[in-house]
Amino acid sequence: MKKLFCLMLCIGLCFSFVGCGRVGDHSGEYRILELTENKIPDDREFAVVDKDGDEILTNADVEKVLVVFEKSKDRYLELRLTKDGAKKLKKALKPKDAELSITLSGEKIAGPVIADDVEENSAIVLGEYEDVMDWFNAIT
Repeated sequence: MKKLFCLMLCIGLCFSFVGCGRVGDHSGEYRILELTENKIPDDREFAVVDKDGDEILTNADVEKVLVVFEKSKDRYLELRLTKDGAKKLKKALKPKDAELSITLSGEKIAGPVIADDVEENSAIVLGEYEDVMDWFNAIT
């Protein structure tokens, strides 16, 4: 009975690490755990807009959306961008006073959107756990 319990415990522990993305060593450099990811459905009126409401990114510019936990940034929503999307984001963030937000059907749901300092093709929005999960569920 003890052997069966130990076996089940070991299998459970192995499967608990399946969702891990990038995990650094224990030196404190970085520790990332990808919680979940999904694509934006075509019927969502998703956009990243500037402070004037002009569209910078749309569904077509985003490959997938992730909820990520990183030791140094807490939880955040990550938008993995296409090559064209990454170029558009970089151009939109050139002015120091750039303010980008995520909208659905023209209504702001999250912001500010900033460039990811690790991934060149990603944008992120920092937030509390509940907020990040709400944003993710609304978008996907």
